[in-house]
Amino acid sequence: MNKRYTLLSQIAPPACLVLALFLFIAAFALMAVEQPQPGIELHRARIENNEQRTERLEQQLQQRRLKRKVLIGSLFGLAAVSATVAFLVMRPKAG
Repeated sequence: MNKRYTLLSQIAPPACLVLALFLFIAAFALMAVEQPQPGIELHRARIENNEQRTERLEQQLQQRRLKRKVLIGSLFGLAAVSATVAFLVMRPKAG
C-alpha cells in the first residue's frame, strides 16, 4: 500500500499541473473568441417590430452569453483547484 501511495504522490502533482495548464489555456482561448453577437434573426425581428420574437431572441442571446461566462469562470476555477491540489499533494523526499 505504501508503494501505491508513493507512486500516486509522484504522478499526481505533475498530472494536476499539466491539467491546470490545459484548463488555463482553454479559458484564455475562450476569452479570445468573440462573445455571442445578435444574429440576423434578431435584427430582422427588431426591424419588423415583432416584440415577442425580439424578446425571445434577446433572452436566448443573454443565455448564450451567460453560459460562456460561466464556462470561462469554471475553467479558471478548475485550473486553480487543480494547481492547488498539485501543490498540496507534493511532499519533499525524505532523504
